[in-house]
Amino acid sequence: MTASPPTPVTIESFLALPVVQHGDPEVLAGAGHLDREIRWVHAGEVPHIASLLKGRELLLTTGMGIGRGQPEQRRFVAELAGLGVTALVIELGTTLERVPAALVDAAERHELCLIAFHREVRFVEITEAVHREIVDQRGELLRRGEALHQRFTGLLLSGAKVPDVLSELAEFVANPVVLERAGRGIAYHVTNEADDATVLSAWTSFHQGRPNAPEAIARRVPMGGEESWGRLIVMAVDSPLGEQDRVAVERAVGLIALALMRSREEEGLASRARGDFLGSLPTTQASENELRERAGSLGFGEADVGLLPIATMRAPDAPRSAGIEDAGWDLIQRDVQHGLEQRRIPFLAGGRGHGEQMLLVLGLANRGDRRRIADLVASMIHSASARHLQDPDAAVVSVSSLCETWTEAGRGLSAASDALPAAAHGRRRPWHDASAADTDRLLWSLRDRPELHRYAELQLRPLLERDRHSRPKLVPTLVEFCKHSGRKAETARALQIERQSLYHRLARIEEVLGVDLSDGDTILGLFLALRASRYFELDELRVAQ
Repeated sequence: MTASPPTPVTIESFLALPVVQHGDPEVLAGAGHLDREIRWVHAGEVPHIASLLKGRELLLTTGMGIGRGQPEQRRFVAELAGLGVTALVIELGTTLERVPAALVDAAERHELCLIAFHREVRFVEITEAVHREIVDQRGELLRRGEALHQRFTGLLLSGAKVPDVLSELAEFVANPVVLERAGRGIAYHVTNEADDATVLSAWTSFHQGRPNAPEAIARRVPMGGEESWGRLIVMAVDSPLGEQDRVAVERAVGLIALALMRSREEEGLASRARGDFLGSLPTTQASENELRERAGSLGFGEADVGLLPIATMRAPDAPRSAGIEDAGWDLIQRDVQHGLEQRRIPFLAGGRGHGEQMLLVLGLANRGDRRRIADLVASMIHSASARHLQDPDAAVVSVSSLCETWTEAGRGLSAASDALPAAAHGRRRPWHDASAADTDRLLWSLRDRPELHRYAELQLRPLLERDRHSRPKLVPTLVEFCKHSGRKAETARALQIERQSLYHRLARIEEVLGVDLSDGDTILGLFLALRASRYFELDELRVAQ
């Protein structure tokens, strides 16, 4: 696709124009910079003409404004050079017979190209000729840019993805291309001639603003409003960058933004379709064959021995930031899907309840893989939560038993989802086993029963009242004592206190509650009351455990 770019108007091409040759031009300074580009031509005679210019112009003058003395002439050149003027052209004969030596010396020192016309020329003819060349060049850039835009559009319409557009762009600009994700480094890159290591090193230098960083063209990839997906970057690693490359990047960045939004929308629709299917499994009346075909149409491969349902939700106490949750959960689901794809584990994943839950069904190759796969998926979810929600414990994971059919998988998903609220309020675990009997789930199911409230209140009220006004607090001691099944040595280590101090606290608890802590039934009853108190709305019965 690479083609010769439009040739910019330079000092060298300016000197070759017939109308310029008519003026018998002579380069007096800056002969080593004839490749500099001319953006525009300006004619003027005022002393402070630099204030009227923007840079990269060629200035035509008869010398009236350069000043009479050497300081003024040197300052005149310094102002032009400081502004980035490409060249100064002085027509001799009207104001000056020759160019002053101070002007030549200053131009050489400031690397400003200085040209003298030894014959009279019409400035208007020069400006018309040069501007015609510039306009033609810019028109060619626009035509090439439009052709490139159509090429990129055709790629996307034919089903190509963002990497295909980046490859086409890299070929056009003859340089590597990097698509950078805001705050997350390189999302994708395409090399041209240099290898991956060279390109990544160049990007690091550019990203960190190092002095040795290559020249680059970087454009923001918008995602609507002020939101930015990242940046599209072309770096001059293999060849110099020109104006045509800037046009190419401008044409590419808009289409890449559209492609990314389209892919995000498509993935959102696909995720919703998978979530609707998984969410409807517990109540569906479809046959097993219909469910299997539906799962296959949504991208699920064949499972060798069984299906493993998993449900996850956001922990109620996870930190929240307005506007971040949905995007964060989308990214968590994406990362988990990517990890499962890399390991070639068949799966379906989808959102449920406005993104409040993520449902998964995985295909297992061996019956003994349940725990290993559950550990793997839980680790993926917690790692992704740390990356995208800044909290590894932001997600609660529940895993059902291994199922042989999609109908059973529906019941498994229902069990895993139903276990999530209790799991969220229970002890933190990498994942909760929805297939096993669990005290926390039982208590959660009974949390609205007044009998449970009354039971916990009768068991704990005297101790809670005592802790409101006295120290040390005895409820934490009771919690650890029950957790360790009445083993005093382990309880003392957990509380980091001397055993004698523990004996004193336990005696005080027995006195306040009127119980015997050496009795197993007593410890069981108190532990159930403590566990149940997690689920009550009354502040005095909320016990930190």
